[in-house]
Amino acid sequence: MNDNLRQRLGIKKHIKEFAPWITIGIEEVKKLDDIELHVIFPNPLIRRNIGFVDSNIHYHCIKTGMPFLKRNWPRKLRFDALTHYCFFNHQVKRKVNLIKPDLVNLHGAENAYYSSSIFGLMNFPTLITIQGFINLNNAEAIGGIEIRRRLEVERKILREAKNFAIEATFMGDYIKSFNPDSIMFWIHCPFAKTNVIANNYKEYDLVFFAKLCQMKGIEDLIKVLFELKKWKSDISLIIMGSGKPAYIDFLKKMIMDLNLNDNITFRGFVPTQTEMHQEAAKARISVLPTYNDTIPGTIAESMLMGIPVISYNTGGIPDLNKKGDNIIIVEQGNLEQLAHEIKSLLNDKTRQEELSRRSREFALSEFDNSNSINNLIEAYRNILNDF
Repeated sequence: MNDNLRQRLGIKKHIKEFAPWITIGIEEVKKLDDIELHVIFPNPLIRRNIGFVDSNIHYHCIKTGMPFLKRNWPRKLRFDALTHYCFFNHQVKRKVNLIKPDLVNLHGAENAYYSSSIFGLMNFPTLITIQGFINLNNAEAIGGIEIRRRLEVERKILREAKNFAIEATFMGDYIKSFNPDSIMFWIHCPFAKTNVIANNYKEYDLVFFAKLCQMKGIEDLIKVLFELKKWKSDISLIIMGSGKPAYIDFLKKMIMDLNLNDNITFRGFVPTQTEMHQEAAKARISVLPTYNDTIPGTIAESMLMGIPVISYNTGGIPDLNKKGDNIIIVEQGNLEQLAHEIKSLLNDKTRQEELSRRSREFALSEFDNSNSINNLIEAYRNILNDF
């Protein structure tokens, strides 16, 4: 979802951009005149299925949620999860059989409401693009029927599919634990490039910009800031991101209880990426002590802006140092080490400049959307030849 899609679907309600790596990737495919791409996706905010064509891209939006109403099923009556998403899956299978594609590419094994449709399409050559693993998300380890379905479907896909697109070493290792004969293709998901480049003007010592939730490590950073304030009384942090209102209230109380109101600028949700990047570029260091991630957009965007990064040793983050020390990596949950690395880097302007230059050079070559799509097309060819 983005503003263009929302308008084409006639949705008046404002919706935040969703899965931008897919819509950005689609724009790259539009540049290729030898490929016809059909995009099938669900949405509850329409009354009926809607289809339209834009150049070589054919969009098929399937109505989900409550029939005839522009809304999802209520939480207490998850009819779609109870029926194993059979109505949506049936429509997807019918559309794919009419299209007769050379290959089916599923984006994300973790979202059962649409990923479960792949089980009826295994007669086609398939590629599963991994976006993350819900089974590795401790915050989602327990829950209602919808969470259980997501956990079940993801595990089944990992066991039964053959070809996977990954962008981090740990992804391949995790898939192989379910499916030793699976085949991996290394492809970075496309993402929005920033036009903002950090300069010498600095208003903050640290910046955190990501979803505001416990998994992203924001509480760890606030605790570390409390300790660092004993060393530097005017140490400053800007926090940007959206989250559940109750959790944001919890964070604000935590900040107040630790007497950090004068040290933290709490911006919350920032409407545009450019505005967010302009604020982030005013910081000396970007800190993301995340507990479960692939390669976070926060880190890639910080590197492209030339902001030195400190993060935890988790998921695909260690792969960013495969060609040298491009970011500083800390043992997960080690607040003392995190504090030490922040303090050390703030004290060393030369190292800040060196990390800024080196990480930006690496990011410019590593995160190239055109290369990502070319790699994807090459993976398609290999799969088709093998099939």
